[in-house]
Amino acid sequence: MGLTPAGPGRTATSPELVESIRDWSRLTSRSFVPLSCTTTAARTFRAGIVGREAGNLHVSHLRFSPHAVERVPTGPGDTGGGRFKVNLQLEGRCVVEQDGRRSVLNPGDLTLYDTSEPYRLEFPEESRLLVLMFDHRVLDLPPAAVAQLRACRLGPEGAVHDMVASFLASMAEHMDALTGMNGQRLGNSALDLLTTSFNLELDDQVAASAHEKDRLRARVHDWVEANLGRPDLDPTTIARAHYISVRRLHQVFQDEGTTVSTWVRTRRLERCRRALEDPMSAGVPVARIAARWGFPDAAHFSRVFKAAYGVSPSAARARALADPPA
Repeated sequence: MGLTPAGPGRTATSPELVESIRDWSRLTSRSFVPLSCTTTAARTFRAGIVGREAGNLHVSHLRFSPHAVERVPTGPGDTGGGRFKVNLQLEGRCVVEQDGRRSVLNPGDLTLYDTSEPYRLEFPEESRLLVLMFDHRVLDLPPAAVAQLRACRLGPEGAVHDMVASFLASMAEHMDALTGMNGQRLGNSALDLLTTSFNLELDDQVAASAHEKDRLRARVHDWVEANLGRPDLDPTTIARAHYISVRRLHQVFQDEGTTVSTWVRTRRLERCRRALEDPMSAGVPVARIAARWGFPDAAHFSRVFKAAYGVSPSAARARALADPPA
């Protein structure tokens, strides 16, 4: 299948080859962590793996027929947790799922996933990939930060990613070099490159998240301004209109140092103030203006208006109309 040297952690000069999905499940479970493999083309299934230990890295070069891989930790007795796996897709496609995320990988793409949590990999066509497996502790990044990268498509844009992917691809082509001190140094270099790549990806995610939050905030502001008169204007209605959770909506306004309800009330009061001070609305009753902008209870409106502006609605109107702008 085009693979050269050895099973995981071994020094044999040929790959381990299998011709059944059952044997592949056993081999991958022995090479990595307990896994379940399935295929819809059992009669034609072929797979092979070459493995090396390179310092803190377990490096595997694999080629196989279409199939799916599932990891479901079984509990305290499961010995497969506490490790990260990084895949570099070399040929074919992969669909990776973990933590509710789903990404499609093409040649040159990287992804990271955690063996402590359930995951699924689907390979719809013959594929070749490099897999790096290592303990959580050897990656110099906070676990909470790494969790943001699980099952994300990493690359292939950017010079740093190109360098990382090129280095890892060369490891796949030169597995024999991953032995002894040279293997340890190369493994450490790979980890350093991955850490750099992950840091850049996290920076990009933060920037993208901040940008998206700004865009969402602007959309919410515009929508609320256009719907201030709706009697049902509350956090649930606003969130539903933007296909987000109420919790997410509150987070957007928390960044502004306010709450959704406070902001809506402030905007409604401002609309009322403008109407009260408009000579064209001098004949419109205060209660009608209040109701038009979401305050059906006149007494409540009078209280919140005075709390905001220091005068009653009637006094604000009288003062503005008595002293019109020049």
